Amino acid sequence: MIKELDYQTKAVDELVEKCAKLLQSGGERRKLVFKAPTGAGKTVMASLLLERLAAELPQRGLGEPAFVWIAPNQLHEQSCLSMRRFFAETMKLAPKFFEELDRSSDTWLKPDEILFVNWQSINKDTNVATREDERGASLYDIARRTREKQGAPLIAIIDEEHLFAGGKAATQSNEVLSRLRPRVEIRISATPVTVPDELVNVPRSDVVAAQMIKEGITINPRLPNDEGYGAEITLLRAALKKRDELKKAYAQEGTDINPLLLIQFPNDTNDKLSQEEETLRESLEKYLETWPEITTGNGRLAVWLSGEARNLEGIEKPDSLVDALIFKQAIAMGWDCPRAAVLLIFRDMKSVTFTMQTVGRILRMPEQRHYAEAALNRGYVYTNLARDRIEIVRDDMDYFKEPPILARRREGIDNVRLTSESASRPSQVGHNRLGSDFYGTLLGVVGDELLHRPVQLELDFSAFEEEEVKNAAV
Repeated sequence: MIKELDYQTKAVDELVEKCAKLLQSGGERRKLVFKAPTGAGKTVMASLLLERLAAELPQRGLGEPAFVWIAPNQLHEQSCLSMRRFFAETMKLAPKFFEELDRSSDTWLKPDEILFVNWQSINKDTNVATREDERGASLYDIARRTREKQGAPLIAIIDEEHLFAGGKAATQSNEVLSRLRPRVEIRISATPVTVPDELVNVPRSDVVAAQMIKEGITINPRLPNDEGYGAEITLLRAALKKRDELKKAYAQEGTDINPLLLIQFPNDTNDKLSQEEETLRESLEKYLETWPEITTGNGRLAVWLSGEARNLEGIEKPDSLVDALIFKQAIAMGWDCPRAAVLLIFRDMKSVTFTMQTVGRILRMPEQRHYAEAALNRGYVYTNLARDRIEIVRDDMDYFKEPPILARRREGIDNVRLTSESASRPSQVGHNRLGSDFYGTLLGVVGDELLHRPVQLELDFSAFEEEEVKNAAV
């Protein structure tokens, strides 16, 4: 279902104008950053943007643009298929994979084509898509012919652009884009890091107001003190209880939605479970059998791990039978399952930062509307990190604030009036300074050993700006 939303129309209008401005200014690799929160409808806005650029840029004398869409992991497949559905009726643009090009010596990108490529397939010169051969059919050759022979301005769209920043990925992406030589780079992310030439920002408050995403996230709400259970099972029990509460709330709203519990193992560079994680998985699955009978065998438990995929077909449907999904990295990006409502994260203690990228999977509203029951308008995160170990990036602080808790006095209680008493020191005492005999008196009371004991001091600078913290350190 596609809703016509004011913030989407405004964002697309602004993107078109700023992209045209960058093209008019000349040069290459001009950066247009598009910041939009998870669940804002990025694919819809991007589809409308490319459609309008293809139609309007020639009218402005800026040429017929060619598009290359670059995305990490397998996200390019999801985006390409989504755009094919978007353009299925109008056929105004033709999303294509690199493998679908004829790759002959004169292949170039047509004005109505959007070429989708996977980042891992182009980040090395030895990859098929970038390897030089006698046919001149590499991505770089195709881009060169598109620029030189057809005179088309090349526009590169970098999806999840924050993943291309820092370390080896930043170096590789810079090399690839330097060889592609796009006129404009449209960089899309909920948490962008690139310094832009132009910026278009969709405020999270606009998306919440449009009822596309939840109002906020609650972390570890009312954790029980379950005796006889370890920390992991205690968290699992709390997450399951919350899932069941939400299911009943949906039923009371008159809608048939089965909320999904996501169980995420530590998210590191290895998508396979370690021996310790395998032991934890066995423990969790054994307990899930008792709640009641959430197993892979009966279809109520799904698994999405490296080399293992169970009960995933139709899992995105609102009334899917699957109650819980165990995963590691596989659905960290791009996966769209609006009924996902509770996230249980077992995290590596070295990684304590929560961001919208972390909890983005439970932000969407399943029916693109808010409910009368306030609990259904929030997402819930359970984690084995204590609250004082959780760091939240500044951009996302407002999203994790709890809704206000109102206190009202019960009826029938009389107001309590207390009399106020005060005393002042005589004026001749002076300015209340300690006399010279105070140190000796204090030493006699507490003792020399206690008085000179080292004191451990902990400072919390979380409320200060970065510059203030530096000054305080100096």
